[in-house]
Amino acid sequence: MRVVPHPTPTSNDREAVFGRLLPLVTGWCTRLGAGQIDAEAAASDALMVVLRRLDDVEPDSPIEAFAWGVTTRVVREHRRRAWWRKWVPGAPMEHAAPPSADSPAQRERVRLVYRVLDALSEAHREVIVLMDLEERAASEVATILGLPEGTVRSRLRLARESFRAEAGRVGLGVLHLVEDPDDA
Repeated sequence: MRVVPHPTPTSNDREAVFGRLLPLVTGWCTRLGAGQIDAEAAASDALMVVLRRLDDVEPDSPIEAFAWGVTTRVVREHRRRAWWRKWVPGAPMEHAAPPSADSPAQRERVRLVYRVLDALSEAHREVIVLMDLEERAASEVATILGLPEGTVRSRLRLARESFRAEAGRVGLGVLHLVEDPDDA
């Protein structure tokens, strides 16, 4: 998916913006929440903020970058609340089911991958989600995160190293995180 600048939408366009952002924001919430939050609730919260503040987005700015910033803040708040609920007796837990897998071994692998993602720093988790899971180009991720492209590439390298190390600690054999020369 290409990030493109957008004109400020009219009320008729908000539905189109919602339709375009819904799968992106839901995917981001699922991956950034690492299975510890209700991703659909977080996506709903994030999209409400995005749609409410749509007029604040600069006309030459990509709406995806704005949505990413809102989503990361909403996920951070949902993760904080989920952590707190673990310690408060009787409080309902937010819990997202990991993506469906066919076998118990696949479900366990998915659970371990989410556990590894959860152990990464927020900056590393963001770049892994955007570049490795969503397969976005470094230039696109740089635009979304508001960082220089070189910083994104450096973070990706460090994030992959952290992912491999944490995967080894939890007993997850990494099949392959290929160092693509175009991404590094």
